[in-house]
Amino acid sequence: MTDLDRIIPLHTSDSGTPLYCVHSSSGSAYSYLGLARTLDRPVYGIEAPGFDGAREPVRSVPALSAEYVAALREVRPDGPYLLLGWSLGGILALDMARRLTDLGESVPAVVMVDVSVPEVAPLPAEKTIVRRFVHEILASLGAPTPAGLLERWPDDAPSDELLAAAADLLPPELDAELLTERYGVFRALVQASYGFAVTQPYHGPVTHVMASESLGPHLDWSPMAKDLTEHTVTGTHHSIWSAANLPALARLISTALPA
Repeated sequence: MTDLDRIIPLHTSDSGTPLYCVHSSSGSAYSYLGLARTLDRPVYGIEAPGFDGAREPVRSVPALSAEYVAALREVRPDGPYLLLGWSLGGILALDMARRLTDLGESVPAVVMVDVSVPEVAPLPAEKTIVRRFVHEILASLGAPTPAGLLERWPDDAPSDELLAAAADLLPPELDAELLTERYGVFRALVQASYGFAVTQPYHGPVTHVMASESLGPHLDWSPMAKDLTEHTVTGTHHSIWSAANLPALARLISTALPA
């Protein structure tokens, strides 16, 4: 898979400026499929290196955003560029917007969906990362994460043993090989987020849509996004994408996007 192949169509339309949706920590852009179908414009997803198994994952936010900007300008040499990202995808989208505007390109809108402000910090223990990985998969399926998941295992247990211990909770199509591959991408992206902090304010228009159950100072982008509009929708970090909550989220996103 080439860099260009990682920009995948999620919705086709003959009108409107394309929207580019950047993957979250899963590395996949398919979480945006439901949203894409509600928008009257072309929508593309950007997937992470390594998600297809053809490349090693990338462990740096600046390296990822620089690579995505280069690929984006190749498929669409001239702007305007509309960017959206949920969770880690929002951090990447904002860094991409800064790079594009530094290159003289037009970025009329960046939409961030429930994005915590990143801070440089030590990487959590392996068990913590595996638990988070399992939680992300279960939450995307609308399933709860069992209390005490992996609590009997030491913090530094090998990831393959931890994944095997949690495998019964996960969809059967995630065999050992695919689970290891997906975890490698997830772990690399977690490492990227823990190694990054925003140091330059962004002055273009940014809309941040937050989940009502996520609210807190960790979502305050006002020091770094100087033209910021904030909205809140009902739900958790994951349930805002559910069938019940997606219409409200989609309406706010649609309003934030120019034609």
